[in-house]
Amino acid sequence: MLEKIKLPTTRNGKATFHLLLRAAELLFLENGYHKTTVADITQKAGVAAGTFYVYFPSKISLYQHLLTDISHSIRKEIAEKIKDKDSRRDKEKEGIKAFLEYAVKNPHMYNIIWESFYIDRALFRDYYESFSRRYVRGLESALKTAEIADVDLEVVSYILMGVTNFVGLKLILDLGDTPKTIESVVDTIMHVLDHGLFSKK
Repeated sequence: MLEKIKLPTTRNGKATFHLLLRAAELLFLENGYHKTTVADITQKAGVAAGTFYVYFPSKISLYQHLLTDISHSIRKEIAEKIKDKDSRRDKEKEGIKAFLEYAVKNPHMYNIIWESFYIDRALFRDYYESFSRRYVRGLESALKTAEIADVDLEVVSYILMGVTNFVGLKLILDLGDTPKTIESVVDTIMHVLDHGLFSKK
């Protein structure tokens, strides 16, 4: 269950809230969640120790907020890019591209998302199940119009999420011998989706 936080309403409060989040984000990236203390976060943010608890009841509540914020940001980014696309294929292509662009600009997101597996596995599971449910709804609409094959759409959602997750990692870490551009990897992904891995086309 998500712990309730107190969202700031004043300009100063919002600034302090932002400082705490960014400080935690950097420390979680550098040291990991478990090795980061509330005192570390307030010191990094340059605020009084007790200020943390004005907004967050605990360190896990701040972490949960960061995880939720990343989820919302990714969804918003994708929704904005696909809103004018009509076909499921075009939505998929633009959605994949939007995710990869977000990942390259926000590489810390992997630390926040994947560390949840070790912090609270229910958070990790909820994060991806939530994405999957939304993905499936879009795929169901495409199935009704015969744009996609009639297969297990939940499995398809995880296949597509897996592709974008690991291709995003490749772009961030420059895995492999030859650096790739976002455009080139999106083209490769779409070729596989269009023709199938074992197609000779």
